[in-house]
Amino acid sequence: MREVTKRSDHLIKNLERISLKNSIINYKSGKKALLSLGQGNVYEWLESLLPNTRIILEPKIIGTDIGIQYLNGKVNKAINENNQEITESVRSIKNIPSSIAIKNRIEIRGVIFDEEKTSNKYKKSEFLGTHKIESQLKRHRFCAFQIFHCNINHFQSLQELKKLNFEIPQTHFTNFTSDIEIYLQCWKEGKLFKSYPTNGIVLKINSRRLQKYLGENNISTHWAYAIN
Repeated sequence: MREVTKRSDHLIKNLERISLKNSIINYKSGKKALLSLGQGNVYEWLESLLPNTRIILEPKIIGTDIGIQYLNGKVNKAINENNQEITESVRSIKNIPSSIAIKNRIEIRGVIFDEEKTSNKYKKSEFLGTHKIESQLKRHRFCAFQIFHCNINHFQSLQELKKLNFEIPQTHFTNFTSDIEIYLQCWKEGKLFKSYPTNGIVLKINSRRLQKYLGENNISTHWAYAIN
């Protein structure tokens, strides 16, 4: 247990206090808890970045976005992208940890997807929505990709999630925007992120400081975009 606590120290030190106002579980806040990816021309966004900006590429997994709040190491509440509570369904998904090794309040985002569909040839509309999760829980997996209210970079966040026994997505790094088209072509040819049902690639700024600088609005972030 002491070793587990030691491994969690870096995460604990960088977690912000989650107030009622900024919690994803605050249904009355009037703000969409699970923001969409950036809106607009992704190539203009890439051109606006400084040279050597580190970008992480992840699969855009077809599924249902959810947020989970842990309290005292246990699943406390969970919501879907429409701010509807789905706590009991989430507790039943086999690869979502029922308990984690830290007691701090922590909020995590990820996607529930159908593990039997690993092709990028079908559309999101064919995915079974959250209202049908209960009937096919055995086919669903959860992939975590974000820790809310945390002051560490994106790659470090993924590693902390892995330490907490969450499945995390496959990733690739690049410091050169010219590489993006190569990765995109590899995805289209089925050579990249083939373990998931996908409909694109997500580009994310790694630096937490730059993420905060770019910011967000009530609908979407300005530091993560999708291409397909």
